[in-house]
Amino acid sequence: MKITDKKGTLGPDISVGLLFGTTSAQVTGIQDFSVVSATGKKLAAFKAGTILTVERKGASLSLNNQSYDHTVFLKTDKNGAAFMVKGKKYRGYMKLLLTNGKSGVTVVNTLPLEEYLYGVVPSESISTWKENALKAQAVAARTYALKHMGGYASSGYDVTDNTSSQVYNGFSAETSATDKAVDSTKGEILTYQGQPIDALFHASGGGYTEDSENVWGMSIPYLRAVKEEDTPEVKSSWNKTIPLSSIGTDLSIGQLKSIKLSRLKSGPMKTSDRGVSGRVKQVVFVGSKGQKIITGNALRDMYGLRSTLFDFNIEGKNLVINGYGFGHGLGMSQWGAEAMARKHDDDKEYYKTILSHYYKGTDIKKIY
Repeated sequence: MKITDKKGTLGPDISVGLLFGTTSAQVTGIQDFSVVSATGKKLAAFKAGTILTVERKGASLSLNNQSYDHTVFLKTDKNGAAFMVKGKKYRGYMKLLLTNGKSGVTVVNTLPLEEYLYGVVPSESISTWKENALKAQAVAARTYALKHMGGYASSGYDVTDNTSSQVYNGFSAETSATDKAVDSTKGEILTYQGQPIDALFHASGGGYTEDSENVWGMSIPYLRAVKEEDTPEVKSSWNKTIPLSSIGTDLSIGQLKSIKLSRLKSGPMKTSDRGVSGRVKQVVFVGSKGQKIITGNALRDMYGLRSTLFDFNIEGKNLVINGYGFGHGLGMSQWGAEAMARKHDDDKEYYKTILSHYYKGTDIKKIY
């Protein structure tokens, strides 16, 4: 991506998929609004409070039983909250289209990047966190959004409103503290060798984040394992109990006989089956009908584990998984950022130190 400096703007527009392939959607106008074609032609006008039911009827898009044979836009001239979808208020305008490749309709919210961040930062953090933690989240979220522009182009939008991209709850989520964090870092992004980075983040690292190749198989120079602050939130513990009989059945290996996995120790670790932080790369389950090698990520998905930073204990007829942290463990730990910010609340620029800690070798560039 080529970075172009811009002055005095709210950044480029970003399109967020709110609903995809839904049978029917309702969009409420909070302000007076118009239905507009892609060429800007006004097709209909409605008063504030009007509810539009959006459906697919054959090859046409239906709005309160008025059919359109093309994508339409809902626009208002007013600032602030403009529309309501899924019980949440949103800024900007809405794009309504037939879902590509399947039945149903898609609803997309388009707005300037900075206003989008007003709805992301409070959704991905806690508004009472220290200012530097919120600033770090704002810069990371801005960078992530720019890096992933066009990621869902075939579906008609750039990013989703959920954890497939980053959580965005619109105008309804906005707070003064998180708005301030966005405004005070306006236009700032993280770069590596001049390009926006993939600014991944997660809730808590369990005390140590991980090298990218040990989680997703690809080495990314700025996503390196780092030690974190030792706080209860950062090292949050969890456990999961699974009947031993279920393991054998789930993995089709018969009766479980043994598990081959290095014991978890404080990082940095140097074993083939764990990453630097101790996150599980692979586990060998041995059963009466053979053995199976399972990756930590696959095991996490299979049993709904909070992270891959865990160890096993057999207690009676159960396998007890004891783990730490929440999320994939790459990039910035959000609770880790907050723990760092608490120690340096008087330094308004400390968010830059937080970001450089979690994203190695990166620079902060103001692009508008």
